[in-house]
Amino acid sequence: DERCKLVIDFKRSVCTNGECFVMINQKGIDPLSLDIFAKENILCLRRAKRRNMERLTLACGGSPIHSLEDLTKEMLGHAGRVSEVTLGDDKFTF
Repeated sequence: DERCKLVIDFKRSVCTNGECFVMINQKGIDPLSLDIFAKENILCLRRAKRRNMERLTLACGGSPIHSLEDLTKEMLGHAGRVSEVTLGDDKFTF
């Protein structure tokens, strides 16, 4: 898929060795794309709530991106660490 290729090429251009790329989306991401991103070490979180997206931009910086064509390095935020924790049947990402 062309959109996957755009994201992967962008990740390769901005991440150095040892850095990870996290993509958070308010909508769904199809399973094939998730698999492609996982092979490129891109963590994708889908169906994020709008309120959580607003909190993320405050905590990590960056700007919401509405189109892949608008994607620039200046729009990215930064997190020192991202981890997924399972509590009961629910998974939380911190």
